[in-house]
Amino acid sequence: MKNNSALSFTQTATSVVLKVLLVAAPLLVIPYTRNLIVDSKLFLLFVTALLSVLGFAVKTFTKKKWELAVSPLTLPLALFGGSVLVSSLLSQKYPVESLLGIGGAYVAMSLISILGSSLIKGNHAEKVVNLVSITGALLGLFMWLEKFGVGPSYIINSISSFDLPHNLLFNVSGSSFVAIQVMIVAMVGLVAGIKSKKKVTTLDLGLGITNLLGIGLGVWSVLPGRIAEVSLTPFKASWTVMLRSLESLQSAIIGHGPASYINMYARFKPLWTNGQEYWQFNFPTATNTPLTMIVTIGLLGLGSWIFLLVKTFMQTKKSSKESKPLLTMILATFALQLLAPANIVLLTIQTALFVFWIAANQNHFSLLQFRTWKIKKLPKRLDFLKKLFGKKNWFVNLVSFLMLVVSVGGFYLVGRAYMAFHYMYKANTALINRDVINIYENQRKAVSTNRYLDTIRREYALTNLQVAIALSNNADITEEEQQQVIQLVSQAIRDGKAATLLDPDDVDNWTALAEIYRNLIGTSEEASNWAVSSLVSAVQVNPINPSLRLEIGRLALADGNAEDAISFFAQAAELKPDMASAYY
Repeated sequence: MKNNSALSFTQTATSVVLKVLLVAAPLLVIPYTRNLIVDSKLFLLFVTALLSVLGFAVKTFTKKKWELAVSPLTLPLALFGGSVLVSSLLSQKYPVESLLGIGGAYVAMSLISILGSSLIKGNHAEKVVNLVSITGALLGLFMWLEKFGVGPSYIINSISSFDLPHNLLFNVSGSSFVAIQVMIVAMVGLVAGIKSKKKVTTLDLGLGITNLLGIGLGVWSVLPGRIAEVSLTPFKASWTVMLRSLESLQSAIIGHGPASYINMYARFKPLWTNGQEYWQFNFPTATNTPLTMIVTIGLLGLGSWIFLLVKTFMQTKKSSKESKPLLTMILATFALQLLAPANIVLLTIQTALFVFWIAANQNHFSLLQFRTWKIKKLPKRLDFLKKLFGKKNWFVNLVSFLMLVVSVGGFYLVGRAYMAFHYMYKANTALINRDVINIYENQRKAVSTNRYLDTIRREYALTNLQVAIALSNNADITEEEQQQVIQLVSQAIRDGKAATLLDPDDVDNWTALAEIYRNLIGTSEEASNWAVSSLVSAVQVNPINPSLRLEIGRLALADGNAEDAISFFAQAAELKPDMASAYY
């Protein structure tokens, strides 16, 4: 009885968690990290993935057997998650940025979809459609409130140090463009649900009208010239970046890393973009999801994603009638990803829909393709495991224990990552209050909590530099303060170099290091050469940026190398003929 109660509780808890995920993914905003929108939704997905692993461990221990339901989508989901993990680990020496970004989100999607679908029983289709529709309606309502200046931004500003705009530029889902996609999926589910039920309820009518009004306002707000205008990477530029990313065999197969698109755009973007108004902006994604995936997770990742899409589409004739609305919504998320870049909100909704659709069809799949994996025999050399985990169920106990360790360790690492972002938020709050000591201390804590994220190391390096400059500018600087300046400069150089090692493809890391060295000119004979060397490295990762050539030319001119300066100024003018400062 105890075992049945534990199993029932696990199934119920998983169902509740995933339903909360559906609602919270578009709406949840925890304003205590620097990127309040993305971080809130990413960490929500990570926690759900870890809870799925923990729930599966409890189920394994309770049932005394490792039982994994295998649906037609299990293999493509596993291949996709595996390909993303391979890209994260093999394409970059330090994969933390990828795993704390879209790469980690893709892996979490695979884990939740595979393990979660083994934990939930029964058909929840109608409830899920209603939840997504209600969420879309709330997004539409919040957008209208922001339109009139009385939206959620007021609440967020009142409980945090943010100063968010009270208009359609702010959206709890991330942007009006993302909100539109959520409401489209909600409308697709509503229509499919009505078709399945063959009747329209008052709730359906109210939710449909609210979602349509939200979509209308959202579309109006993203039109050219409007406040929430969408700026996507031009298709021509995306195509060029994609083709150039395939030049290397390794990058063609596994990509440059899930979080690498912004760096690869800077490296491979065509020269004609320098003539556009966005010439200084490096886009974080391509025009759509497939073009982004080729660059980031390679042909292996894109192939597994297409495999998942095809296998999902093939279920249209096999899916039960009651679960058809869920499958239709899943296909709608794929259609939106084919047209636009992937976003964490739509990805999370898609994940939950996978779980509930598989759960709704488990009886059907159990007759066709579901099976239970059991291992009963143990090699003699591993007999010691029986003593540790019991003679009868040593294997399932071992699996449960390992999954428990993974989930607990995962919670610890995710918690540390969140705390690092929270410290950076506190540093920003201190910056607003012009509290130099707390800026420094909170950034120091962020670095000690997560040493493997280049953006944190870079900002800490620049803060050390700024504090050192402020101290050295004192007219009556003491000997103790002079020693502090030396330590701060050394720390700035150390963390600046660390950022370039963690992500050598990020041009901002090299320009930050160059800035540190540039401020040392006059105090060190080699400072100018080091600054130039850093800028040369920046040029290698962002070759058509004229501003970098301009800065190298200025350093050369300051050193009295007029010929070299002229050469670099000429290169800048050639890269961007309308750049007045290069001619000057």
